[in-house]
Amino acid sequence: AFLGNSDPEFTTHVVDTVDTEEFRLMPFRSPAAAEVFEYAEHQAAERRACPRDDVITQLLAPTRDGEPLTDLEFKNFFLLLIAAGNDTTRYTMTHGLRTMMQHPELWRAWRADPTLTHTAVEEVLRTSAVTMHFRRTATRAANIGGKEIAPGDKVVMWFCSANHDSDGFPNPWRFDLARDPNDHMAFGRNGPHLCLGAWLARMEARLVYEELMKRVDRLEPDGEPQYLRSNFIAGIKHLPVRVVA
Repeated sequence: AFLGNSDPEFTTHVVDTVDTEEFRLMPFRSPAAAEVFEYAEHQAAERRACPRDDVITQLLAPTRDGEPLTDLEFKNFFLLLIAAGNDTTRYTMTHGLRTMMQHPELWRAWRADPTLTHTAVEEVLRTSAVTMHFRRTATRAANIGGKEIAPGDKVVMWFCSANHDSDGFPNPWRFDLARDPNDHMAFGRNGPHLCLGAWLARMEARLVYEELMKRVDRLEPDGEPQYLRSNFIAGIKHLPVRVVA
């Protein structure tokens, strides 16, 4: 169940039980990842023999420094393109719907003024913060907020905390349909590693909410939500809903 790679209910943690280089270097702890790696190798061989005008051919081409990706780098990037966003996008939309059920006045206001969709989707992204953190290794000495960072130190960026920082967001715990500006950290903000799928995810969320508002008068909870067991992804696996059309 590769598409459930973030869910321990569906994932066999092979790296915990199998001491092999193949599994140690896999970015996702799922046996299906090995099959995706094999598929990536097959696709790479095809493109090297017969290049096409597509993403895979571009990934195999020399990079800015003149060197192509290594085989492992290519397979990891290929896997990332397939997996990224399959869970974070749906979890984000689910968090937004739960907020609308908790605060039905927001749903009514949004339906009454569809021009709020752009800012409302950004607020869903801010408040849900589905990817809770990333960790990086410092390559040089730095000072962050008065804390000295030495080369080799591990630095964790907590997106969920940053998105609720009162220095950046007035009333950060209030869901504001019209919040603007909204300089949240979703998708890596506007940094050099901005998520490739940021605009696709925004479009998917916008379309889901727009179509729901056309068809659904009210959403009501029909049971307790079931959360993903993870300290990395803030996901809602099951959200029982009663729909009032």
